[in-house]
Amino acid sequence: MTTSIVAGPGDTWGIPGPQFLWLYFGLAAVAIVGVLIWRRSITGGPSLRNARDLTPTQAALINGDRRLAVYSSLAALRAAGCIESDKRGYLHQTALPPTGASELDRAVHALTRNGISTTGVLTHATVRAVLDRTEAELAQGGWILDAEARRAVRSGAMVVFAVAILGILRVFAGLDNNKPVINLILLVIPVTVVAFTLLRVPRVSAAGRKQLNRMRASVRHLAPSQKPSWNTYGPQAAALSVGLFGVGAFFLADPAFAAEAELQRNIAQTGNGLYDSSSTSYNSCSSSSSSCSSSSSCGGGSSCGGGGGCGG
Repeated sequence: MTTSIVAGPGDTWGIPGPQFLWLYFGLAAVAIVGVLIWRRSITGGPSLRNARDLTPTQAALINGDRRLAVYSSLAALRAAGCIESDKRGYLHQTALPPTGASELDRAVHALTRNGISTTGVLTHATVRAVLDRTEAELAQGGWILDAEARRAVRSGAMVVFAVAILGILRVFAGLDNNKPVINLILLVIPVTVVAFTLLRVPRVSAAGRKQLNRMRASVRHLAPSQKPSWNTYGPQAAALSVGLFGVGAFFLADPAFAAEAELQRNIAQTGNGLYDSSSTSYNSCSSSSSSCSSSSSCGGGSSCGGGGGCGG
C-alpha cells in the first residue's frame, strides 16, 4: 500500500510544506549542478596533453595583464642591451633588437627610437594592436575568456537566481497563509549565495592556470627567489621570468633600470600567490572551496511532519 500526500485546503499553492521543501531542494540541486557542469565546459580550456609552451608575451597576458606583457618585453630588450632609461624615465634605443625578438619586442623597440616613457609605450596604438591580436589568439585557444565568453558564463547564474526567486515567492506566500517558513528560508539563503557566487567569472581558464604552473615548474631557475642572471640565460629567459613570476623579477634582476623606468611593482598574481618584489620570498596563498550544510527543525512546537512543514 502506498501513501500519498494530499494537499489540504489551506496549503500554499496547493502543495504541502514538506512536499514543497523536497521539490525545491531537488530543483535547486539540479539547477546548481547543471550550471556548474555547463560552466566548466566553457572555463575549462583546452587539453594540455599536446599543448605547446606559451610565449613570454602570452604567459604575461595570462598571468597578469597588458602592463606585465610590456614589462616582459622590456626585460628581453634590456637583457639584450638594446634599451636604456634616462633620469626622466624615458626609454632609448642603444642597439638593434636581438635575433628572434617577438612582435611585441620589435614594436616596443621601435617606439624607443626618439625616447618614450613606459606609459607612452603602454598606450601606443602599435603596442595595443599587437596585444589585441595576442589576446584574441589566447581567447580562441581557450587559455583566457574574452568578454563575450564571460557574459555567457555569467548568464548561467540567472538559472540559479530564478530558483532563488521561486523560493522567495513561496516564503512570502507562506507568510500570507500563516504557514511556518523557517526551513524554506534556510534553504533559499544558500541558493541565493550560490547564485551570486556564480556571477564571478575567471578571466583565465583552468587550463591556462595549469599551463602557467607547469611552465613555472619547468623553469624554476628563473624564479626571483633563485636570483637568476639575465646575462647568463639571455633575453627570452628574462622575458619569461617576468611573464611567469611577475614584475618583481625585474626589480631583483635590474633594480636601477626598473626604478628609472618607473615600473609598477606587484601587478601580476601568479597561480600560487603574489610575488613580493620587496623581498626574495614568494608568498603563496591557497583557497579551498567549502560547502555548508545546515539542518533545522521548526521550533516553537511546530512539526515538519504536519501542517505547513516550514516550507510555507
